Amino acid sequence: EIAQCLVGSEMCIRDRNRAMEDEFAGAISNGQFEIWYQPKYNPVDNKLVGAEALVRWRGGDGKLISPARFIPLFEKDGLIKTLDEYVFKSVCRQQAEWKSNGRQIIPVSINLSRATLYFESVAELYKCIANETGIDTKYVPIEITESAAIDNANIKVLADQFHNNGFSLLVDDFGSGYSLLNTVIDIPVNTVKIDKVFMDNCKTSERGMYFLHQIVAVVKGLGYRVVCEGVENLEQVEVLRKAGCEEAQGFWFA
Repeated sequence: EIAQCLVGSEMCIRDRNRAMEDEFAGAISNGQFEIWYQPKYNPVDNKLVGAEALVRWRGGDGKLISPARFIPLFEKDGLIKTLDEYVFKSVCRQQAEWKSNGRQIIPVSINLSRATLYFESVAELYKCIANETGIDTKYVPIEITESAAIDNANIKVLADQFHNNGFSLLVDDFGSGYSLLNTVIDIPVNTVKIDKVFMDNCKTSERGMYFLHQIVAVVKGLGYRVVCEGVENLEQVEVLRKAGCEEAQGFWFA
């Protein structure tokens, strides 16, 4: 009976995944993938300094489909390349709209999956997209995860290509699993995003707070900007202010 339940569960997952793949093209053309913007603030003066674009899928029934369900699937089957381009184009068009309306635009970073990073000439492609919409690439920085940077043997060449095309690079989720400082020492990035686990540790121990201060100091000492994720309350903002962190994002600001 247990074996039958497991088989039934696997079939259910396969059917659900197949349904999402079948619905993907229509969801793209119908604009069901929404772009949500999570702001980044300077914790010292509380000024808005940037944002991160997050993709959400609103199904035909109006309910949101969790990214935890569709992102891993699309990374596996290759559809993520199309979704990444869709998000990037959407952000560029939004930036262009804000600009044409006379609003001051700020950098909005876009996440690229590890699968997209393996496609040839990806940096040149994204430069062309930005040019077509009239947006300077400095306003659409690229985020890559620490694990993706480590797993891609060609990451240094790729980072140079993005820089040569005017993009800033951010290493996301720093410390979430690898915690290797040579990730940022060896790769020419501009900004390091410290994973929320360090903010969580500040809630429970003095050691956690001390370690966060040291991480921020080391990263800044290497010449990078620092963004701390997972900021949920005013006390954590004060911690980052004392640590000298330059940007913060999380539920408190969002």
